[in-house]
Amino acid sequence: MALAIVAAIPSLARADNPIVQTFYTADPAPMVHEGRLYLYTSHDEDVTVNDFYTMNDWRLYSTTDMVNWTDHGSPAGYKTFRWGTDNAWAPQGIARNGKYYLYVPLNNNTGAKIGVGVSDNVAGPFMDPLGKELAVAPGGGNIDPTVFVDDDGQAHMYWGNAKLRHVKLNSDMISTSGSITEVPLNGFTEGPWFYKRGSLYYLVYAAIAGSEKISYATSNSPTGPWNIRGDIMDAGRTFTNHAGIVDYKGHSYFFYHNSALPGGSNYKRSVCVEEFTYGADGSIPKITMSTSGPSAVDTLNPFSQVEAETIAFSSGLKTEVCTDTGAGMNVTSISNGDYIKVKNVDFLDGVTSFEARVSSSAGNAKIELHLDSQDGTLLGTCDVSGASSWTTKTCAVSGGSGKHDLFLKFVGGNGDLFKFNWWRFTGPTMPGDGGDGGGGGGAGGSGGAGGAASGSGGSATGGTGGATGTAGSGSGGSADPSGGPGSGGNDSTQAASGSGGNDAAGDDSSGSCACRTGAGTRNGGLAAALSLVASALVLRRRRR
Repeated sequence: MALAIVAAIPSLARADNPIVQTFYTADPAPMVHEGRLYLYTSHDEDVTVNDFYTMNDWRLYSTTDMVNWTDHGSPAGYKTFRWGTDNAWAPQGIARNGKYYLYVPLNNNTGAKIGVGVSDNVAGPFMDPLGKELAVAPGGGNIDPTVFVDDDGQAHMYWGNAKLRHVKLNSDMISTSGSITEVPLNGFTEGPWFYKRGSLYYLVYAAIAGSEKISYATSNSPTGPWNIRGDIMDAGRTFTNHAGIVDYKGHSYFFYHNSALPGGSNYKRSVCVEEFTYGADGSIPKITMSTSGPSAVDTLNPFSQVEAETIAFSSGLKTEVCTDTGAGMNVTSISNGDYIKVKNVDFLDGVTSFEARVSSSAGNAKIELHLDSQDGTLLGTCDVSGASSWTTKTCAVSGGSGKHDLFLKFVGGNGDLFKFNWWRFTGPTMPGDGGDGGGGGGAGGSGGAGGAASGSGGSATGGTGGATGTAGSGSGGSADPSGGPGSGGNDSTQAASGSGGNDAAGDDSSGSCACRTGAGTRNGGLAAALSLVASALVLRRRRR
């Protein structure tokens, strides 16, 4: 009873980890652009083939508040590249010259190479400007590219598995300058992330500690030598980890992946985020995996059109490209009892009506609107039944003043209830400028996997549309029925298999993603000797 009472009291809004529940995602690559934080990820398919990484395309998400994330679909896939044969592994996106560049590893099964895609839009479609690889070094391990453009305009690219490589890029960002060099970095395994803060350069990377931990090194030069500073995150249950670090709205964020969603495993991973503070000497503190991520840095405006695929947490749902005017994405696979949670919603003086853009609705389909938990204060129930094509349903609601989390709970009969494009409220007090609504700004049309066009901007006010392409399918994670982050319950559309959870080694606290007994780290000269063996092992496990 006490827990239920606490859950019903509005508190400081924090992100829910994992931050994406409709897909299995990994290898996060954040990019701040024009006031918005974009996150490119790889995508573990729901069906794993040959008990190995099954990854066909990349995904893009964005946020303005660090708690609600908008799904922009797939900007590209390995088939975008004419020479691509398999494995859309860890990407990174860079904005420069009024264009966007997506650096990706391809063809692990036949010999990994680094490619680059180019687009006029942050969400694609990305096209292959070269028709061949951008870089490949002898000896294999050509995966996990990371790119940074320095203050002097020189772009650098690092990458590698077992061996760390570096090359300079020309200003066109699609050709290299000079030769590829091998960079000595004791303990490096894979997944480098290269950036600069102040006058200090950082290389964050995965290192072997049974499974992969995240470590980092710093230098006064973009090409080293590199001074190993220590570990950031202990190894978790998932064999791999891959970090991305970025500053946004005055805060510092550490992105990583684990296997915390239902059905999670080594080959079904999920992206998470934590906030941290640098030390006075530029050091990065030890960070622990959690189910509650960073605090909100902005509110969500419910009086502007909000894309249904703008989500803090959800249960049982998937997303797909939308056929409605304005394209973008929509939520699908909606069943009785599923829900969407959005956080830190500012209702001002309350609400009087609710609109929902829906289609393909069954004869018994409703949206219950609750505050702060799935069973919290009810603003109203909107009957969306009987919409065979895209239709805007309007319903009377009341209450909701101030800031709250909002749960859109779906109720009705058996099977798929409807498709859901966007929603918004009206009230006695309306914002003067309409705001962003948690998805109205951001990306326009994007390219789907394999080069087909897919929408990402959605139909929100201030957004731009685009053609649509490859439909998505997701893991459909689940969360605590009381509205807490990601525990309990099962996805109605995804069978649970694999490890199903993750946390830092030895941490059994309730705030971690799960619990495990981790392998200890090794110190002294033995670590240096074993690092070569470990790198060989991880290369074998990654390459098969």
